[in-house]
Amino acid sequence: MLLIIQKTAFSYDERDLKAFEDYECVIRLINGDIVTGVITDVFSTENDGTGIKIQTEVGKATIYISQIADIRLKDDYYRHSHRVFLLPTANPIKNNHFIGSFELLFLYFGAGISDFISITAGRTIVPQVASSQQISVMNAKFTFLSMEFDSIARMVNLAIGGNLGFANHNNRFQHLYIVSTVKLYKTELTGSVYYKVGSDDFNFISYGNNLQELKYPNGSFGLGLGIDTEIPKMKGFHFIGELWNIDVERPTNTALMLGFRLSNTTVSADFGFALFTQPYIFPFVSFVWTPF
Repeated sequence: MLLIIQKTAFSYDERDLKAFEDYECVIRLINGDIVTGVITDVFSTENDGTGIKIQTEVGKATIYISQIADIRLKDDYYRHSHRVFLLPTANPIKNNHFIGSFELLFLYFGAGISDFISITAGRTIVPQVASSQQISVMNAKFTFLSMEFDSIARMVNLAIGGNLGFANHNNRFQHLYIVSTVKLYKTELTGSVYYKVGSDDFNFISYGNNLQELKYPNGSFGLGLGIDTEIPKMKGFHFIGELWNIDVERPTNTALMLGFRLSNTTVSADFGFALFTQPYIFPFVSFVWTPF
């Protein structure tokens, strides 16, 4: 198994680069340029040091260690496939641990344990709202099946999971879910079914002096659909979309989210809008940092 290497340019050595020989890779240069292709040779010279030859779509290029900021297998370059916007996909986080800010007022983090377990958690930090009235969420996911194919569907992942959320400290929401993600060439499609368990049918949610009644029956089934596709010839620029329904017996409990993601191996930024059937529409934004 190849390891993902992410070091400073001066810490690479010939053995590191040999691990990628004959594989299609994405190389981010120190000047910010991105080069994609198959590494055909790793060599070393007395004057220029260690370098590689890479076969790209426009020809063969030579790149030296001193020019490389990051190198990864092409299939590992996109580090955000474990989620769409809010919707968890079946893909594991692995070592793509992250810290994020959703809507600027919801701090969120995630970490992977081996290639199977993914843990995420977050909490709002709305100013002038008491700590007991903030929202907290925790999610655990286990990717138990991963299948590769030599067809249009290049990979299929299946996962099961559960989440626990609090809207105010006394309103608890729990769900179990199963999710599947199909990876095509530049597109990933996700479908999820989740089930509300072990919490009240009615809740009263307060923010400051405002009080809102929420009817969400125990035993409700919900659906989530997601798409994440890289826009052709625009490396790191993705269209993302989600469709949610928290209770299939109540079609009005539906939300649609559409937007774009700009990302590289270190950061990502999402921008778009959410549309609810009430109807409400508002913009969404998130920023995620994957430092390791």
